[in-house]
Amino acid sequence: MTPAPSLPEIIHLVEAETDAADPLSRLRTASTLAERLTEVGDAALGYFVDQARHAGHSWSEIGEALGVSKQAAQQRHTVRPAPAVDVFERSTPRARNAVADAAAIARRWGHPRVDTEHLLLALYRDPDALAAVILVEAGLPEGRVADAVQARLGRGTAAADGELPFAPDVRTVFSGALAAAVELGHNYIGTEHLLLGLRRAGGLAQAILDEAGLSAEDLEQRIVRRLVPLRRGPATAPDPGSADEGAG
Repeated sequence: MTPAPSLPEIIHLVEAETDAADPLSRLRTASTLAERLTEVGDAALGYFVDQARHAGHSWSEIGEALGVSKQAAQQRHTVRPAPAVDVFERSTPRARNAVADAAAIARRWGHPRVDTEHLLLALYRDPDALAAVILVEAGLPEGRVADAVQARLGRGTAAADGELPFAPDVRTVFSGALAAAVELGHNYIGTEHLLLGLRRAGGLAQAILDEAGLSAEDLEQRIVRRLVPLRRGPATAPDPGSADEGAG
């Protein structure tokens, strides 16, 4: 098992990342780093909890693996009807629009809940968003995705009224998007991070990406190339019209 960073390693990283030797500057850098490490840990736990649930394990088994009670595990990791507040707060307008569009797409298809295939289709709604650019560039146009959804699920007959719930796999997408953003050194979530979240989650969207030959590594490489000259490091949510908002 890969060991966690040691205290001396973290201290060295903080000192290397801080331009000034001022103790308060280093404290601010250390606080930011600690927050990022916590986010990665929480996102990783949420991801693997979801994987365990998909594999059929009970909350009692998951609690035992986590070293907590069944109730504690369920309260912390239970599926919520909407993405976590912190994920939404960190999202770019285009990423938020994609989530809203996914619900509208599910409703138009007559499906009873918002699932990964609806979110994947929603990523195409803004053709200039980074996720849409990458998907088309990689040879997976919207029509091909829609055909796959039609072949697997077809049109449903669910009533169009009322707010649609999110499927469990969609929660995995949100936690995966947050983890991907943190891993890339971004403190915002764009459509590109949602795409990586879809690739990491289960469900029909992952199957469609698999069939198109789009691995997580391939998608991440395409994203990084598109975001050049942004360096792999702390980044703020771009302003409208800048690199990511022009794409992600």
